[in-house]
Amino acid sequence: MYLANPLALPINSNPGMVFPPKEFTATTDMARMAARVLHGILEHKSILDRRALPLERATSREKGQPLCMAQYYRLLTSCRIPGRPADVLFSSLVEGAIPEEEHVIVACRSQLYAVKVKANGRPLPEEEMAQQMMRVLQEAPSVSSPIATPPIGLLTAERRDTWADVRARLRRHETNLRSLEKIERSLMIICFDEPLPLDYNYSADGISLYRGKIGHFAGNRDETNMAHQMLHGGGSFYNSGNRWFDKTVQFVITSDGVCGLCYEHSPSEGIAVVQLMEKLLKNTADVPFNQPLATDVKLAHPPQRLQWIIEEDVRRSIKLAAQNIDRAIEDLDFYVFRFTDYGKEFIKSCRVSPDAYIQLALQLAYYRLHDCLTATYESASTRRFLLGRVDCIRSSTIEALEWVRAMRQAEDENEELDYTRRSDSTSDSYQGSDYLGGKRVTFNLSNEKRRIELMEAALRRQTEITIENILGEGIDIHLLGLREAAKEAGETLPLLFRDDEAFRLANHFSLSTSQIPMTMDCFMGYGPVVPDGYGASYCPHPDSIVFCLSAFRAFEPTDTWKFSQSLTYSLKTMAHLMQRRAQTGGDRK
Repeated sequence: MYLANPLALPINSNPGMVFPPKEFTATTDMARMAARVLHGILEHKSILDRRALPLERATSREKGQPLCMAQYYRLLTSCRIPGRPADVLFSSLVEGAIPEEEHVIVACRSQLYAVKVKANGRPLPEEEMAQQMMRVLQEAPSVSSPIATPPIGLLTAERRDTWADVRARLRRHETNLRSLEKIERSLMIICFDEPLPLDYNYSADGISLYRGKIGHFAGNRDETNMAHQMLHGGGSFYNSGNRWFDKTVQFVITSDGVCGLCYEHSPSEGIAVVQLMEKLLKNTADVPFNQPLATDVKLAHPPQRLQWIIEEDVRRSIKLAAQNIDRAIEDLDFYVFRFTDYGKEFIKSCRVSPDAYIQLALQLAYYRLHDCLTATYESASTRRFLLGRVDCIRSSTIEALEWVRAMRQAEDENEELDYTRRSDSTSDSYQGSDYLGGKRVTFNLSNEKRRIELMEAALRRQTEITIENILGEGIDIHLLGLREAAKEAGETLPLLFRDDEAFRLANHFSLSTSQIPMTMDCFMGYGPVVPDGYGASYCPHPDSIVFCLSAFRAFEPTDTWKFSQSLTYSLKTMAHLMQRRAQTGGDRK
């Protein structure tokens, strides 16, 4: 599913994850943060090498079923390699072998360094790794030159077929082969970044897209600003050349304390990455920031800057890659939206699945803006099956359509929410009243019971199809298997896959969603999967819900700010219905 997609990885495929910012006061803090992360990575890799990860089991719906752990073992041993007609996933994993040596790649000022972190079968001490990181931070600015060594990492931001062709040209030189192999066989990448400017995610009229002092801040940098940095680096003028987007794990550390992740999606789903990142972050709680670090010591394993022979045609390709990533970023409309009126605890108190509830809110939000529903993708884990990844929960059901139509009709009969209204608050405090979006809305009580009944039916159907998918009874993976089986057998593809308009529309996911639950106050987002669509990830917390909303500016009908306001209206009206449902003794199943 991933490896055959020729689109560029940043925005289109690689998610970005934002962590709670740290308080750095000196460059040494960046080095110490990286060293602590690497210490945790080596501990985790030791568990992987011994095949000692605890087996996870299903916690609901046929509880106790073992879950496939294969994708967990790919996280630190994989790298995506561009190719034609499809990419391949390189793995350095050797079954039954525990490597004597390990290294990581450190990117700083678009220079790439190979840094040994395990030697003679033993991890290096954390203090020594911090000194290695400091050596890179000191040296990279003095050797960084777009003329002498252009930002070669920008090539990994190109279309996959384009990057495959350029990589083949790079590989003509032994020096480049060695550098590529170092990257592909590394555990991960540490990216030492510069902060994006405060006005980076401002709208064209000069007004910040972020509303209100809610969520994480680093100085005056808001969460949307941070998310842009993790998704794509900010462009060729900022940090996009300080990446290697093919590598599974890129841990980003910025001089102002902003930290996060850019991860390549093909080896694993988000759950494996999130669990590893939260484990690492918990270990950074007591990093000795603002403590001196000896920098004049003789390192036993000094960082080695990767060398490249870059011919003129490759230089031209790097310049073109810079232009392409800058255009793609300019087209990206991305907004981190925190709904703070209530969270999953209120939803669960209504005896409703938070995921089903939020999916219905997304359907209503979309319908209010576009007067229709659309093919909707929500990922459903299929890890109950060997090598299972995900199937597709199709949330735009007939039941959802009937409910959103009834909701819209009720809204049209009363006073409509002004979703373009801009204020310093992302949402009004929820008090259980009918004060919605700054305007008082009255409800036709004679029809309210019908809307509650329709909502209950839609919630039940959403829950049913979710269960069907996680138990292997969805339709999309089965159809994918039939299509690939026909290809492998050399048969003509059935007409369904070649020229069926209904099938095409059903797989044009203008609303691509996923729940990415976290125990810490982190969040993960991604770009839309079609030019006229939205990306909408969400993380329900006890008293709030964090949404990462994305769209493309080139398609004017989509707008993340308007979507967030429509979503606010949807969540508030649903809470009103839940209260009325409780008062009238509605469905408690």
